[in-house]
Order: sequence, then structure tokens, then C-alpha cells
Amino acid sequence: MNEKIGIVTVLYNSESVLEEFFETLSKQDYTNFVLYVVDNLSPDSSLSLSIKLASKYQFETVIIKNEANYGVAKGNNIGITKAIEDQCDFVLLSNNDIALEHETIGKLLKGLHKHHADMAVPKIYFYGTHKIWAAGGGYNKRNGITIQYGQEEEDNGQFNIDKQIAYAPTCFMLVRKEVFDNVGMMDENYFVYYDDTDFVHRALNKHKKKLWYISDTAIYHNESTSTGKMSDFSVRFLWRNLVYFALKNYNPLYAAYVIVYNYLYILIILYFRYSRHQRFIALKAYQEGLKLYLDNKFSKKNASF
Repeated sequence: MNEKIGIVTVLYNSESVLEEFFETLSKQDYTNFVLYVVDNLSPDSSLSLSIKLASKYQFETVIIKNEANYGVAKGNNIGITKAIEDQCDFVLLSNNDIALEHETIGKLLKGLHKHHADMAVPKIYFYGTHKIWAAGGGYNKRNGITIQYGQEEEDNGQFNIDKQIAYAPTCFMLVRKEVFDNVGMMDENYFVYYDDTDFVHRALNKHKKKLWYISDTAIYHNESTSTGKMSDFSVRFLWRNLVYFALKNYNPLYAAYVIVYNYLYILIILYFRYSRHQRFIALKAYQEGLKLYLDNKFSKKNASF
């Protein structure tokens, strides 16, 4: 078991977390990997710091400098393409706001092989705690939104069993290179948020790939260092992309239900949680999501002629 892994990470305002990311990668017991750092024209010193850290830590690092902020989906696609061109057997999609245990990559690869999986994810803790951020995931049928198993729970061993799952975020996901040949790349229309949900949904539901949660390997995730938790940016893209995702991937009746349910949720429940300004952003984002779906569908229809 000595397959070559291409680790793809996208930079944007990542300066504060990069040192630990590089350091914990350098301590991995599995060493046959290349790190592909894709810089989305970060306004901070992420790029220059990455170049410095690549020199400090001696594993192979490829720096890719984008000319603009292309978003997470396109940034990942650029890195994935380069990793496959370089004959990597696996692509490991990774946030850089994480810290790894020293056996994380090796155990994840071993677990993937054990279960004959196409994709695999580890147990993910909130940074600096033993509290679970995700132990795999699935979907909440009531609202059509993804869920992360065990979130906010203290880890008392309740998720110490490997499991085939229906969803997981791609903040640290090992993927066989052949999956991209079958499923395609990330949908760049999302820019950020739901791009990973869309990719996983297509892989599992349309192409019958297998995703496994591997329980004996872990990372620590410092959430939302790039976009800001509950920022106006986050509110806009979360709701815009939910509408686009639902229309694109769910059957028409269920998609309509999901859209109406969450619209009412914004009007009633989030009235007490969002500011008036953010409620307006969320409702406007619904219109953007519908327009994005229709424009994309129309352009594909025209392209088929």
C-alpha cells in the first residue's frame, strides 16, 4: 500500500492556520503524498507563507497561483486536475484550517481499502476539543439539508464503528482518481458551499460510488476561518446554493417542498435569529438560486443543439 496521494487545498485568508496544517502534514507516517496549494488570490499573506512553509517542511509541495478568487469549487478543480496529471492514485480534498494526527492519512487509506470504498472520511473534532464536528453524515428529509452525525457531542466512543454513509463534507475526503472520470468535477456554479454536497450526491446517487466513514482516524477542524461564520457572505451563498442544489438534484416534487419549507423557515424561525438585513439577503438569495438553476439548464439545453 504505497499509492501516491495528491492533497488539494485552496487558500483564501488562510494565513492564521497554515503553520499547523503544514506541521501536522510533515509528521504523517504515510509519506507518499504531494501537497497542491491553490491560492485564490488571497488578500492576506497566505501565498507567501505557503511558499515559506513549503521550503521549511520537506514534503513535496506544488504552489498554484490563481489570477482571481475563483471560489472553492474551481480552486479544487484546478488542484484535482493537476494531481491527476501528475499520476496521483488518490486525491485528498482538504481544508487547511485543520490539524492532523500523525496516522490520519495512513489509517484513512487503509480503511478505504478495507471496505472497498471509493471515498473515505475520518472522524472530525472541533479544534482543540474532544467534541465531534462530524462522524460522517446524511440528509434531513424534513428540510432537505445535510446533517453531520454526532455534531456537538462529546466523543465517548459512540461513533467508533466504521460505516457506509450517504454524505460527508469534503473538508478532508480521500477520493480514488477514477471517481472524477465517472462523476466529473466540482460544479463551479456554487463558488462556495454545497459544491461538495453536490459532488458527493452525484457520486453516490447517480454513479453508485461508496463513501465510508473510518472511525479510527481523526482531524481537528477550525471552522469558517475563510468566510466568517454567519457573515453576510455565508448567508447569501448558503441559501442561494440550497435552492440551486435542490432543483438540480432532487425530484421536482421534493425540490419544491424543500424550497417552500426553507423559505418559510427564513420568514418565521430566522426572524428571531437573523438581523433584518440578513433576512433580506437570504430571501434575495432564493431568487438568485432559482435564476442560477434556470440559466444553467437553459445553457445546457442550447449546448445540446
